[in-house]
Amino acid sequence: MSEENTVLNLLGADQPGQMEMAIAPVIHHHVAKIKFGKTVVDFLNKEIESTAKTESDNYERSLVGQMRNNENSSQLKFDLSSPVGHQLLTILNSVGTSFLQQGYNKQSYASCFDVWTNRAYAEDYNPLHNHSTTTAAGLSGFMWLKLPEEMETNKLKSGPETFSFGEADGHYNGWTHMVWDLGSRTDIYNLKLDGEKYVEPEVGTLYIFPKWLHHQVLPFSGAGERRSIAMNWNVIESEEEIKKIMGPNEYKNFLSIVPKDVDRSVPFLTTIGGSVLNVKLNENE
Repeated sequence: MSEENTVLNLLGADQPGQMEMAIAPVIHHHVAKIKFGKTVVDFLNKEIESTAKTESDNYERSLVGQMRNNENSSQLKFDLSSPVGHQLLTILNSVGTSFLQQGYNKQSYASCFDVWTNRAYAEDYNPLHNHSTTTAAGLSGFMWLKLPEEMETNKLKSGPETFSFGEADGHYNGWTHMVWDLGSRTDIYNLKLDGEKYVEPEVGTLYIFPKWLHHQVLPFSGAGERRSIAMNWNVIESEEEIKKIMGPNEYKNFLSIVPKDVDRSVPFLTTIGGSVLNVKLNENE
């Protein structure tokens, strides 16, 4: 056999520089996990406990939560205009903006506009749902502030990193279930990645995620209160960000609809391609 007709072992792929392989994960979305210390938690709990329950602040009729099994079960508006609320708002806007910029590489800003408390007792729960915002893109989140003694005692000791999705172990009493892909068990055999996560409650931990991500809070048994706050952010786009998704003519048309005397210190509300956007206009136009 001539040299040019010789078939090399593995077609020569085992020789230097003849084969390279890289495995790249396709990221579907991001979730932020922020841990706060006892000082922050204590300030928030004190504010909640010192606020009287009024009918005007009652969110029970506008939310899906089933918080009705105890006289203290409630979902109430958290006052962001109070001294504590003002400081909380500053924190939430900061971490929300960092999430957008670091997680999604967006030159955008998060503007929290609503926070409410969830005071749950035995058998209270939140069914599967997602959140809504004024803007097309939006963020949602929740933060645990208090857990029943039994839930604290039974916490899983899974080490310093518990942010791994899809590890089913059955200990979901009072946990939060996050779902982004409603699949089936056969998906495992079809090489589809996990589409859900059960999150164990942890006092002082805040999760932030895209508003469309479905989640539910499972009921728990026993004495005590599971307390949390939940919140929503609008996403304020910058001109630099919308330039990324617009062609030159589209961007020129966008600028043409901006009134000459518009107040550039506040976001400009507009609709682009059927999506409602809040755009922070450049100051020097």
